[in-house]
Amino acid sequence: MNRIKWSGVLFGVCVFLFIKSVMAIDLTLTRIGVLSTIGVDYSIVDYTGTIPTLEGTASPSAQVLIRIKTSTDATVAASPSGVWRFSPGVLDSGASSIVITSGGQSLAFVLNFNATPAATITPTPTPIPDELPATGVWEYYLPGVVGGILVLLLGKFIREKMIAWEGKKDSRS
Repeated sequence: MNRIKWSGVLFGVCVFLFIKSVMAIDLTLTRIGVLSTIGVDYSIVDYTGTIPTLEGTASPSAQVLIRIKTSTDATVAASPSGVWRFSPGVLDSGASSIVITSGGQSLAFVLNFNATPAATITPTPTPIPDELPATGVWEYYLPGVVGGILVLLLGKFIREKMIAWEGKKDSRS
């Protein structure tokens, strides 16, 4: 009786491992920076701009090894949905061979990277005029000053009228 139980458990484990290995997601590279590699032969990729982020898919939670030239080795873990991302800290200009490996699968391509230098700002001094313009800016303030004086006089006039209407003439006026 025990023999039958253990053989059933062994059979179940073998089926599980077989299905898991058959259902494994292929290792793919989906993006190099802003470039999509889906459906494109990416054996040689020309890229200009900032250091690109490599993105792809692998089996869920799988370890993905990225080797750039022979100097940089990095390992990233794929997410539970199988997506992985890697941003190299430094990438030399020119051709770099990149090999991405996960499980028994690997991808290899050459990245021709031409970094664009950051723009440098050169300050330009603003010239100071030798003399002020012939027309001043008083024209812009004149309507505001005149409007303020009119509001003041109108307020004083209305105050006197209100006091007169109430029959309480102020002795100060």
